[in-house]
Amino acid sequence: MGKKENIKEMINILAIALRHKIGGIVNKDQIYSSRYAKDAQILIREAEKISLSLNLNDYDKSTIRIELKKKLKIELEKKDFLDYKKFDYMDDEIEIVLKDLGLS
Repeated sequence: MGKKENIKEMINILAIALRHKIGGIVNKDQIYSSRYAKDAQILIREAEKISLSLNLNDYDKSTIRIELKKKLKIELEKKDFLDYKKFDYMDDEIEIVLKDLGLS
C-alpha cells in the first residue's frame, strides 16, 4: 500500500475509534459503553501502528485532521441513537487523539 492509502486507512480507523469513544462518553450509562471504550483503544493502537510506519509532513498532518473531522461527522450522523451532544465532543476528541499520535 502507498502512503495515501495508508493515510486513508488510518483516518477510517480513527473515525470509527472516535465514534466508539464518543458513543461511550455520551451514553455512559448504557451497557455497551465500556465495550465501546475498549474497542476505541484497540482501534487507536491500530492507527498508531500505521502512523508510526509513515513519514508524515505538515501537509499530511493537516490533511489528516480535515479528513478525520469530515469522516467522524459522517460516522456520528449515522448513529442517530446517540445523543446530539455527540457533536460537542468531536473537536476535543480529535485533538486529543492526534496529539497522542504525534500528529498535531
